[in-house]
Amino acid sequence: MFLRALALLFLALPATAQTSDIGFGRGNFDNSAPVEVAADNLEVDQATGRAVLTGNVVIAQGDLRLSARQVTVDYTTTGGNRSIERLNASGEVLIVAGDDAAEGQEAVYTLGSSDILLTGNVVVTQAGNTLAGDRLTVNLNSGAGVVTGRVRTTLQP
Repeated sequence: MFLRALALLFLALPATAQTSDIGFGRGNFDNSAPVEVAADNLEVDQATGRAVLTGNVVIAQGDLRLSARQVTVDYTTTGGNRSIERLNASGEVLIVAGDDAAEGQEAVYTLGSSDILLTGNVVVTQAGNTLAGDRLTVNLNSGAGVVTGRVRTTLQP
């Protein structure tokens, strides 16, 4: 029902720089859950506080799964404890949260705020419906998201 109303809204908008609000995932995401990582290769640079994962990278945290060709992990140190600050993914990025999925070419996931920015031919799939655009921003805690750019949608009857 929401997506049908959304489709009608698209017809009324100009053909450039469109925006669409979406829900993504179920909200109430646990950003304190452990982060599990798998990849073909890992390079760690202690001096810069960076790790670079390449080849079939899969990162999971709770119900969230991110996969990509390469992910750079940026760490932060607070009170002597090192923790993951941000994940920078590139190359065939796929993000799955619950039953929802989004794909694009690059993503930045900021763990502290649970914000994800996905760019480059973004396609969001929810319950058989698709929504595409240039850019997706989503907050995993609230599930609120926005698709911007040339927004297109396909709705199942």
